[in-house]
Amino acid sequence: MSTTSMECRNGKSVTISAMAKFHYRKSPTQAQKSAFKKYLSEDEELVLVTGLSSAYIRSKFIFYLFFPGMLFLGFGLGVGWFFGIGRIWALVLGLGFMFLSTILKTMHIYHATRYLLTTRRIIIKKGLFSVKLIAALFDKITNLVVDQSIIDRLLLHHGTIVVNTAGVSKGEIVLKYVDYPLELKNLLERLINREREQFGLRGATLTEVEGEIIS
Repeated sequence: MSTTSMECRNGKSVTISAMAKFHYRKSPTQAQKSAFKKYLSEDEELVLVTGLSSAYIRSKFIFYLFFPGMLFLGFGLGVGWFFGIGRIWALVLGLGFMFLSTILKTMHIYHATRYLLTTRRIIIKKGLFSVKLIAALFDKITNLVVDQSIIDRLLLHHGTIVVNTAGVSKGEIVLKYVDYPLELKNLLERLINREREQFGLRGATLTEVEGEIIS
């Protein structure tokens, strides 16, 4: 198993492969570091960038094919009929509108929700043009809840992680539809414990698992 290390500004390195079992070994790309640099403070480094699961994105693509995809299909057929370009070309035009609208909407939800793990905190970024940030420092996190049904575990391989923090109501910081949530939880726990060890805080068990989970 290959390892990927990242040198932090405080001189300590974070080894990604040691913290992630299978699917969360890759360090952020240079493009990701540049894109999300403005959301980080001077004393933290980006460890991981992830988002909505591939299964969830596929399901939304199929949903958008029907709505609003069918509306754009009808619009294209209407435009073709109005300009008298023929049934075949009208159908091609309608299908083009249909798939273009579906792809654009799917790309929007993919890029609009990003989950960032840094050396100090977890950040949820929502939106593309109007951006909302939700962040929790590792030393404020009190509990992690993994919620994964049997269908999520066996078929979709995604789930939800609820991050409970001191002074924040339960469920306010939620990582929805993440791929392989147990692996992401393990990475998050390792980062939290590393932060606490750095400041001489005693480690604690953070995880609570709900749903059909087999360890």
